[in-house]
This record gives sequence, structure tokens and C-alpha cells, in this order.
Amino acid sequence: MKQHNVYINGVGSISIQEEGALALPDWGEENYLRCIDPPFAQYISPALLRRMSKVVKRGIVSALLALKDGGIEMPDAIISGTGLGCIEDTEKFLSAMIEQNEQFLQPTHFIQSTHNTVSSQIAIMLKCYNYNNTFSHLGISLENALFDGFLQIKMGMLSNALINGCDEMTPDYHLMLKKVGFWKDTPFQMEDMYQAITSGTVAGEGCNSLLLSNEKNEHTYAEVKDIQLIHLRNNNNIEELLEHFLDRNGLTLSEIDAVMSGINGDIQNDAVYDKLYKEGENNPTQLIYRHLSGDFFTSSGFGLIQSALVLKNQNIEPLLFRKENKKNKIRHILFHNHYKNSTHALILLSVCSN
Repeated sequence: MKQHNVYINGVGSISIQEEGALALPDWGEENYLRCIDPPFAQYISPALLRRMSKVVKRGIVSALLALKDGGIEMPDAIISGTGLGCIEDTEKFLSAMIEQNEQFLQPTHFIQSTHNTVSSQIAIMLKCYNYNNTFSHLGISLENALFDGFLQIKMGMLSNALINGCDEMTPDYHLMLKKVGFWKDTPFQMEDMYQAITSGTVAGEGCNSLLLSNEKNEHTYAEVKDIQLIHLRNNNNIEELLEHFLDRNGLTLSEIDAVMSGINGDIQNDAVYDKLYKEGENNPTQLIYRHLSGDFFTSSGFGLIQSALVLKNQNIEPLLFRKENKKNKIRHILFHNHYKNSTHALILLSVCSN
């Protein structure tokens, strides 16, 4: 069976960053980083906006931006990843159940609280009746959605696929995770995030979309060469598995020009990357992104978009650098994310040849 190449032809993002150049974010009063929302009424009818939660609005707009960027009106598939789903609507519905003794409940919050709401609402907006799926696998949710679309395009089952990663943060959920040590205790300068030898990270939120296709065109950002999702069990060695992943693509670590890793300021999380990607003359440039997006279950979507932009523009924004190793041309970027060192996602992105 013929295998097709897979390209990123469009991107869309609603994040804590303003449109334009990247900047270090400021802490808000809620001690987590909130999205900078676009004027939703420019994209969605005001009549529909009334019944949509923020994460649904953001998911729809980021998807529309990716489709417009890629020059596609109707995708062959809509595939989303989310760690929390529509957590704000879930909280509202559960709170109403308690306050009203499970009587006279309005169905809207329940209907919109399911994890597949964003994918469904995008399909309704586009009148798209094609393949529609949602993955919810905590910190590897987006990567599972990307892998699904990648495989189906690779095998010729789809021509293109819209991939979305959406998560929101609420004060109550932030407080619950803070109690179990997810977040750092006090606000600090974001540029110091990776110097802090402490546990916890900085909470954020966002919706990021990528348009995959089996054909490259004037919109193309990068080629997705390979994806591997790894669940570590027993005596699995991530160093050996990483070497095997690169070997099957005819590469070694020294031939990778940059590694975009999921470093987030948590000492245990970051130790995994520090062990794999040591400093050295022949080692790849180390890039980071979570100090610019905040950390949430699908924040890797923001990092993938930044990786694609680097390959397309052949330019690395200064704020993305962790450790620089001068390269004449950026040909390959290894994107590496892990969740609690139990599940790893390896994604190889390459510059598109003419």
C-alpha cells in the first residue's frame, strides 16, 4: 500500500500571547495565565455565541483560522484532543445539581460539558459530516489526535485532517490542582521559570489547531515525518527508544537541528529532558515554549505551532531558546513531550524540500 507524505498546511492559535511577536506573559490576579480572546463576533454569529462557553468559542475560532491559513473550507476529518473537556460547564452543572437539590436543572451546561463538545460544534459550524473524533488522554491528548490524523492520511484514508487541542482553566480547578502540588506556590518572573529548582509549574490555557494534508502547497509549514507514542513499562529505556525512533528515520541525535521539549519548570518533569539532551558541541539546539503558553494538558499544540513556524521561516524567536547551538539551516526538529515520564510523544518535523 502506498504511503503518503503528511504536511502541516495551516495553523491557528488562541493563547495567552497577543497576535504578533512572542512576549513573556504577566501573571494575572487569578495566579494563572488567561487567554487573550479575539473578537468572537467576527467569526461566530452573536445568536450562537450566547450559548457557547469560552473554550468552545476559542476552539471554533482557532479551527477556522487554521482552515483559512491552509486554504481549505471543508476538512475530511475533525480530530480533537483535550485533557479536561469543557470543565467550566461541568462545574456549573454540578454546582447547580447541589444548589437545586437535583431538580429543575437547565440542560445547556450538561450538554456542553462533554469532552467532544468542541469537535461537535466545529462540525456544526462547518456543516461537516465527515470523520469526527475526540481523544482525552491527559497530557498526551493532542498527540493522540495528531497521531490519528497522521496515520489516516499516511495510509490514504484521508486527504486532510483538522487537528485541535483545547483546554481551559477555572479558579476552582486551579485551586484543586494547587493543593496536590501541580503549580508553583507564588508568582515569579517567567524568565526565571527554568532556573527554579522547585516542583510545580505555571497554569495556562489555550486552543491550538493544525491542518494536516497529503499535499504541500504555498501554505505549507513543515512535513510531519514520523510520530511515536510510547508508554513506558517495566524496564523500558526512553534513551534506547529515542535512538530507535531516530534510527528508523535515518537520523542520529547529532543530525537533529533542534529539540522542542515540554520543559515546564518542574524539577522532576525537566530532569527527563536534561538527561536526554545534554549540552555538547554536536547536540541539537534546545527550544522551549511553556513559559510563553503556560502549562495545560494540550499546551503541546502551542509548541508544535512554534516548531512549524521555525521550519517555515528558518528563524528562531529569541524567547524560544534554552540552549543554542549554531546551525546554518534548520532541517529537522524533534518535538518531545512526556506526561509524568510514563507516556512520551516523539514527533519528527522536517523542512519541506522543493
